[in-house]
Amino acid sequence: MAKGVSFPEEHLGFKVGEDRRLANWPEIVAYFSKVAEASDRVRLEELGKTTEGNPFILATVSSSENLRRLEELREVQRRLCDPEGVTAKEVEDLIMRGKTFVLITCSIHSTEVGGSQMSMELLHRLASGEDPDVREILQNTVLLLVPSLNPDGNRLVCEWYKRYLGTRYEGTVPPMVYHRYAGHDNNRDWFMFSLKETRLTVEKVHNVWHPQIVYDIHQMGQKGPRLYVPPYIDPIDPNVDPVIVSGTSFMGLTMADALTTKGKAGVITHWEFDGWTPARAYQHYHGGIRILSEAASADIASPVEVKAEELEGERGFRPHEGRWNHVMPWSGGTWSLRDIVDYEFMAAMALLGNAAKHRERWLRGSFEIGKRALNPQGGPYAFIISKEQADPGAAHELLEVLRRGDVRLYEALESFTADGIKYRKGSVVVPLTQPYGRFAKTMLEKQVYPDLRRNVIDPPEVPYDVTAQTLGLQMGVDVVPVQDKFDCELESLKPRKPIGVINGSGSKWYLFPAELLASTKVANTLLHSGVKIWRTQGWVEAGIVELRPGAFILESGEDTNRLMEEATHLGVSFHGVDDLPDVAFELVKPRIGVYMAWLPNPDEAWLRMVLEEYGFGFKSLCPQDIRQGGLVEKFDVLVFPDLGRDQIVNGMKAIKGSNPSKYEAMYRIGLGEEGTKAVLDFLGEGGNVITLNRASGYAIKDLMVAAENPLDGLKEQEFYIPGSILRVTLDEAHPVAFGYPREASVYFISGPAFKVKEGYEVAKYPEANPLLSGWILGEKQLRGLAAVSDHTVGRGRVILFGFPPHFRNQARGTFRMLFNAIYYCASGT
Repeated sequence: MAKGVSFPEEHLGFKVGEDRRLANWPEIVAYFSKVAEASDRVRLEELGKTTEGNPFILATVSSSENLRRLEELREVQRRLCDPEGVTAKEVEDLIMRGKTFVLITCSIHSTEVGGSQMSMELLHRLASGEDPDVREILQNTVLLLVPSLNPDGNRLVCEWYKRYLGTRYEGTVPPMVYHRYAGHDNNRDWFMFSLKETRLTVEKVHNVWHPQIVYDIHQMGQKGPRLYVPPYIDPIDPNVDPVIVSGTSFMGLTMADALTTKGKAGVITHWEFDGWTPARAYQHYHGGIRILSEAASADIASPVEVKAEELEGERGFRPHEGRWNHVMPWSGGTWSLRDIVDYEFMAAMALLGNAAKHRERWLRGSFEIGKRALNPQGGPYAFIISKEQADPGAAHELLEVLRRGDVRLYEALESFTADGIKYRKGSVVVPLTQPYGRFAKTMLEKQVYPDLRRNVIDPPEVPYDVTAQTLGLQMGVDVVPVQDKFDCELESLKPRKPIGVINGSGSKWYLFPAELLASTKVANTLLHSGVKIWRTQGWVEAGIVELRPGAFILESGEDTNRLMEEATHLGVSFHGVDDLPDVAFELVKPRIGVYMAWLPNPDEAWLRMVLEEYGFGFKSLCPQDIRQGGLVEKFDVLVFPDLGRDQIVNGMKAIKGSNPSKYEAMYRIGLGEEGTKAVLDFLGEGGNVITLNRASGYAIKDLMVAAENPLDGLKEQEFYIPGSILRVTLDEAHPVAFGYPREASVYFISGPAFKVKEGYEVAKYPEANPLLSGWILGEKQLRGLAAVSDHTVGRGRVILFGFPPHFRNQARGTFRMLFNAIYYCASGT
């Protein structure tokens, strides 16, 4: 053993995985720092700060010789992944000199504590071991080790666990999100890059080192298999290269074999988890495999007893039977954090051993993937984002997503024709003949999710996550696929933010358009500065432009003119007119309450992120806040994020398998009758409520909204949409639809639709099939139903959304519907 590298237990005062003991983030960081100081096999760097200001670290682990050659090895990686112009002889030289780069990421879901705890033992073994296995790993691989993808959550979970240690409440998960802006959805951000932690990992690890292998360590429920590793089940996104698919299966089965050989029972492969969405698999589109492992959980760090008869089977898993993908069943018993650490440590070592032993295979695979990427088959040739966009700012954001994903963008230096359509100079071309063109393709094309049922009367084969991600549709950006190659002079492009202008100098009134997302930021900035703003009733001509209903109006003045000049840097243009147009209502600074159940609800977290980003002030309201009443004195509008009606009313009691008695009484409750009465009083006194997706069931059943949900009670084989993009038609004159054209797309995910008895249909599903991207089963059930409706209740109003308009901070195209609803409700119109 190498001298000077202390064991984790020497640093912590307890053994990793010991019952009821957890290392928190400062202790893990301190141990990594100590090892890096003592070992020439480890380099440690802080990549940046997390959302809440904690250090986000990366340890690079290899032989001292490899660490001295890191820049050379980085160049080898780059040329293998982007092999344009590389000769056959150069390829062999690169493979001979190169090393397998492996990225291991731990505990992005912070209640899944095993990975972060295990990382210390893995670091110690590689930093100090002298055995042949370690030597081979160090010689042939470079390990990039991220001990936590969510350090903020590690601290929250550790504090929660220690707070209740030794009490009847020991071992529960916190009843709030463990990432401020995403909760459990933080591993669904691998293409939108909204979170700081995602951007740090992508920009400073993935895009720098282009790892051949990514191992993402997770945990799952307590009563299923002990550990899952790939192969994945169908469907696999067809944009994932075959070498990645076969490599994933090769590696996963290697890991399963290693664990079984060491007597570890309950390992399963080819179960539950598919390879469809890029939201969880960035590396699938960037030249490497993504290995997911899911270990059975304990009660955080407290052991659990699982009897054989308590083991649960689903999706083909039979806990007591041996199958090809589950060769050694687990018979039940005690399951502890130490068991999780052992399984994950063995899996990590098996993965690293494979990466080392088959170094040439992994490097040659990178070259083959890169070579195919430069000569894709089947089309399209490119995608075009035309210069004419309803919202240039949204188009810029889409281009920024592609840029962060290492996609090369080009600007047309002249007008051109492609597939018979003329495009202006300045349009953006995204050719797919590039190293990461597959990422661009899966982000920009329309998804066609396969129906895997054997019989049409069978229930659907449920995808693990959503079925569609088409960014142009989600963001309201016009993106056109082009099948045939075309001629045009192009220049490499780094996206530039649009800049607005002020037209009509010296005018009495100024208008800015409702169709720009940035207009909301401008409006809120002006409101916070005390500027009065109104919204137009109908179409307005302002010079050479015609503005849609709902354009924002402000009066000229010294301070106003200065603020307008500053706002042009957000891409918003102002248009002067001499006469005040017809006014729909005056904007007021909205007083917003966001319902925060005592449940870790990712949709609530994303909602807060979106409201903050666009300048809305709000207050989070727990059930106790609502129950105490007096809401109209503090709020204009209450927003209920996506949450089932029973969970809103009854809290955690409504969750199948939950045990509310494991929590203090304050965390067990929902709104109940007392809270619902307070919301009804709020409406009766002129307050307003906006309900998102499933929360609309609460409005219909408890707030006396005159609507019904005809989808309620349908079987899955009758109607099923797990996450798809649909077409709706809008009433452009309604304040919730201000700034929108007649048709728009919305992200539907297991939501309601409305038959309006009394009220106003703002958005409706067409009589034809509304599917734009993804999968829909039973589309006829949606025909003619409302997607958004407006209802008078008491002296206030309720706006029902049948979808989450802010979905995962991705659906930028429907953000403005939510913002419009807030402004409309707050105005008291």
